Amino acid sequence: MGPYYYSLGSQILNFDTPENPDIAHTLLQTFIGRFRRIMDSSQNSYNEDTSALVERLDCLEKGLFRSGQRGLNGFQSWEKGQATQLTASSLVLNYRKRKITNMQP
Repeated sequence: MGPYYYSLGSQILNFDTPENPDIAHTLLQTFIGRFRRIMDSSQNSYNEDTSALVERLDCLEKGLFRSGQRGLNGFQSWEKGQATQLTASSLVLNYRKRKITNMQP
């Protein structure tokens, strides 16, 4: 694999070729297969040298790994009482309560 595996694959999908469904399936299956291992590695490598692992990842996967590491570091800080203040997620802030409409039988 190369450092731009997913980006290249998604750019190839812009061309109208009969192989597009196979390419899309391969990209998806590759991501699904690697996602859990990447997240597990990011969560179980606290205070360890991860350069050898990260070196083999695609750019998208490196970002995913870094996000997992940031989440773990934030959790560790919170657990130790070093977190300054908890904040609500942007998803929660943007969520609007829906009104229940009268449902007729």
